[in-house]
Amino acid sequence: MPIPEKYLADFEEDEIFHVYNRTNNEEILFKNDENRIFFLRRYKEILAPFVTTFCWCLLPNHFHLLIQVKSTTDIRAYLNHKQDIELTIIEKKYLEKAITISELIEQAFKRFFQSYALAYNKMYSRKGNLFYRPFKRVKI
Repeated sequence: MPIPEKYLADFEEDEIFHVYNRTNNEEILFKNDENRIFFLRRYKEILAPFVTTFCWCLLPNHFHLLIQVKSTTDIRAYLNHKQDIELTIIEKKYLEKAITISELIEQAFKRFFQSYALAYNKMYSRKGNLFYRPFKRVKI
């Protein structure tokens, strides 16, 4: 059954979104506080340059975020300040205007999920997808 479009909203500059995701098969996402701290640290590293986070809720098998997409001016300033070697392919495409701000943010979230899942899988000798796809986001 397809996911309704309202749960897959395009990210827009200066707009506020409820972003959430869960694990596959109701698996545990945070087995301890160390997992939560790592999750938030990776979130800050990967997504904070692009979004302002108002609040978050980390539950055993899912999470919720209330975010606002930063302005195009702020995002471009951040990316232009980075060394070329530090830019991801997606960030370079955004600077070249080959992709939209929505695609940039969506790919940053995917990178974040992959990063957390790889570390989680390694820590718990686990294989496969951890997060349900696609992640949901609703414009507020």
